Amino acid sequence: MSTRRIVIVGHNVRNVAESARKAGYKVFAITKYVDADLKLYAEAKKVEDVKDKELARIVDEVAESLNAKVVLASGCEDLPVKSEVLGTDPKVAEVITNKLKFYKTLEKAGIPFPGLTNDPPCILKPIKGGGGLGIRLARDEDDLPKGYLRQRYVSGLPCSVSLIASDRNVKPIAINRILVGWEEMNVKDFVYCGNLTPLILEKEIREKLIKTAIDVVELFDVIGSVGVDFILADKPYVLELNPRFQGSLDSIEWSYDVNLFSLHVKACEGKDFEISKPKRFACRAILFADREIRIKSDLTGTGIFADIPNVGEIINNGEPIVSILASSESEKEIFGKILKRRDLFYRLSL
Repeated sequence: MSTRRIVIVGHNVRNVAESARKAGYKVFAITKYVDADLKLYAEAKKVEDVKDKELARIVDEVAESLNAKVVLASGCEDLPVKSEVLGTDPKVAEVITNKLKFYKTLEKAGIPFPGLTNDPPCILKPIKGGGGLGIRLARDEDDLPKGYLRQRYVSGLPCSVSLIASDRNVKPIAINRILVGWEEMNVKDFVYCGNLTPLILEKEIREKLIKTAIDVVELFDVIGSVGVDFILADKPYVLELNPRFQGSLDSIEWSYDVNLFSLHVKACEGKDFEISKPKRFACRAILFADREIRIKSDLTGTGIFADIPNVGEIINNGEPIVSILASSESEKEIFGKILKRRDLFYRLSL
């Protein structure tokens, strides 16, 4: 039997490529970031600063030459490819990633989300896009630029529900804590810097969160691995729906001993699948640069770092450097492990 082939396209695709390779696929990656460890799992092509139509043409040519299906990952959810997509149709994703269209759909369905407002303080978001990019807090009238969606600021716990959607049903997999503004990772405010899985909640809150996530997913014709982001306050407020693999992929797979790419494929092919229970706490934290740095050592193969930069690569101030992975039987201990491994990365690589 010939090896199954897949083309993955996105801004950063190491986690999806790793999961697909471990699921038995031969992977070709088209991405902005060709990390050192991405090369362990995929043949990679670096593409940046091209328009969507040109990128779609490149993807279609590669997919046709390999006789492969396409997986649209972060930043490319609605890429207008002509190839067969293994996952949510990009035309469906285009509606979801347009926040105005998305929130109007939620409003009609009566699903709570932070309402739109012109009064500061409010959250500013780009109307198009996902993954928490470009989000910040506007504190006064002088800080309200045009072209942004303005949303009521709700203070609470950032979290997400990861699910697998098929044409039969929608199954929740995990509830994750979303890490934002963690100063020890050299970020602040609403900058996304990782996930912790699972997030332990009281039964009533957990059930409400899951029900709301399923309600959101069922509003759209999505398929495969998807995730709903929330701010958990007096009730769950929906922030966005990610119609593709999420940043929590690493922490879920490590926590649950599961291969998400395999589940994704089964859902897309209409096959049955089972969801296991978490076996441990797992965390992926993203370390950002607090100055311009040059990478001096290759840390591939350690098992505790991911999205590893190449030797000699220069990372600019404010850019992500590396993902740090840790697991533990105790939620309390896991963040200490992350910080120790951060310090180890500094000693070994800088």
